[in-house]
Amino acid sequence: MRPQTQTMPKQYYTKTTKTIFKRLPALLLTTVLAVTAAVCQPRLVADQTFELDGNRTFSYALAEGDSVFLYAGELTGKALKFLEFIQYPDNILLRTAQSDTLMRRALLIPKTGVYQLRFAESGLRKKWCRFTLHRKPANVEMARFDTRVSWDLQQFPQFKVVKKSVVAGKRTEMLSLGGQVTVAASKLYFKKPVNVYQFTLPPNTVRWAYRVAVGQALQEARQKDTDRMKSLLQSGAAKLLPIQPETALAAFALGMAVDMTVSTSGEDVEYALTDWENWLKFAEGQPYRSFIHQSAVSVDAQRRYAPLEGQYCFSLRSDNWVDDITVQIDIEAVTEVPIFETESYLEPVR
Repeated sequence: MRPQTQTMPKQYYTKTTKTIFKRLPALLLTTVLAVTAAVCQPRLVADQTFELDGNRTFSYALAEGDSVFLYAGELTGKALKFLEFIQYPDNILLRTAQSDTLMRRALLIPKTGVYQLRFAESGLRKKWCRFTLHRKPANVEMARFDTRVSWDLQQFPQFKVVKKSVVAGKRTEMLSLGGQVTVAASKLYFKKPVNVYQFTLPPNTVRWAYRVAVGQALQEARQKDTDRMKSLLQSGAAKLLPIQPETALAAFALGMAVDMTVSTSGEDVEYALTDWENWLKFAEGQPYRSFIHQSAVSVDAQRRYAPLEGQYCFSLRSDNWVDDITVQIDIEAVTEVPIFETESYLEPVR
């Protein structure tokens, strides 16, 4: 069978694609360009430097329609005696003898399978060789293709194409939570001065931040934090963040160095971050366990890396004997949602 070859492309999109682009609405052009660039960009399969003394064979999995670009050469300026690129086991796509010091070839892969690059040298002197192999996928479906051949072809010469779902990236998102809780005064011990705010951190939470504020201190704290965030945004500090924060607390949760307002003046509250079981102990005045405990705070803000996901509680206690207090809790949770893609690979038939 005559080897199938094609000239090395000067650009990585076809005339047909260009025609389609001209007919697309302007608002869709950016999306199509991004998809086309992802598909048409050549991907490195191998970059090998090795000592050639006799025969060497390198095996790779390639997909039907791939454009393969091979660069091979002897590093000291000598000619390569023999080089062969085959579709396993014996379909020759390229064979050269006494080739030049440097060789460049472009090949079209006729069928998904195993392909081998074979070098041979029978001289007395060893040679140092290097080759690079790139593949340009023919379509979006085969863009994610594992080119490794990790089994013994002599023992298992038959193989099949298998697909699996793999994590291709992550998408950062923000979730805002919050609510208001009234903590009753003790009324000279006629009431329990405790209450609870229960919340749920969503799946894939990687970190979160909260603000606990009592009464009128909330509005002042929010305004101060907003002013500080605006100053940081003007300095360009938010450019490194994965998404644009809408509030100072969100920026703080994302990792921005916002100097969040904290205060111990005015009406205050004692709080503990707990689970439900420990909230019940907290309410009864029994020993309990918490992730964090703070006393006599009017405004407090914290960034947390634990706990993550699930239901938790802000267990609250007031030391005011006469007046009830209102506690506002704001929460900004940062999630990283995995993005899945389908990957194809070859698996031996055992």
